[in-house]
Amino acid sequence: MSAGRRQVLLGGLCLAGGAARAAVPMQMASGQMVVPVVLDGQVARMVVDTGAERTVLTRAAVARLGLRLDPYVDSILRGAGGRLETYRNADVGHASLGGMRLTQRAGAPLSLSVTDMALGADGLLGGDLLRHFTLTLDFAAGTLALGPAGSRAGGNAVALRRLWPDLLLAPVRLDGRALVALVDTGAAGSMLNRRGMARLGLTPAALRGDRAAEMAALGGRTAGWWHRFGSCSVGSLSVPAPSMLVAEVPEPGFDMILGLDILGRQRLVLSYGALMMGLG
Repeated sequence: MSAGRRQVLLGGLCLAGGAARAAVPMQMASGQMVVPVVLDGQVARMVVDTGAERTVLTRAAVARLGLRLDPYVDSILRGAGGRLETYRNADVGHASLGGMRLTQRAGAPLSLSVTDMALGADGLLGGDLLRHFTLTLDFAAGTLALGPAGSRAGGNAVALRRLWPDLLLAPVRLDGRALVALVDTGAAGSMLNRRGMARLGLTPAALRGDRAAEMAALGGRTAGWWHRFGSCSVGSLSVPAPSMLVAEVPEPGFDMILGLDILGRQRLVLSYGALMMGLG
């Protein structure tokens, strides 16, 4: 039995008040944005995943990068597919992205969760590291820039709130109904969960005429229905007739996942310090 344990939930712009640092390239892979992160001098390809509470590495990446496993600390991972697994954490002395040092706590080495789940990359860059910055995701240019955490989103800004310390929630209107959405840049598509279904009055019987669907999720696959809604709006952004996965996934903290099918339509600012999101 290890001496320490942490439980982790996986989920996967213009700036005002502070200048963004040098942009790093983002590559699209399987509908996710992947960036080069330097871990103890080795480059790992990691998904920018604001829907992941913690940063996670695959066991294969840990072996390839030659990282040391922590003899005392492990993590319990719960994916959207419901699978639970426990592995020892990986210790990283120095991590950086675009020349900016990545930290969980000031002055302390990183203790990163490890998984056998298929991530489509070497790992997920989650909220425990991203929350120290304002993120500028320019999807057209394929770049990510990091700025000061307290920078405010200019232009069409949307007020956010936190779910736990490291996840962000945004107000959304879906078919005219006010919902709460997890801002998830690690999700290729948006998804309405069981709580959202109840708020919109959608039942399995009402969805019987929709096409059955299955979405890959951490820890398994999520079955549901592809449903076409009338509209989805976030701040000034309005998307007509979006098609989303609807699945009876239990989730007490929010009604839906807001993925790149919506968020990736415009340049995106996410300020963890100011709790603001800018679109456009």
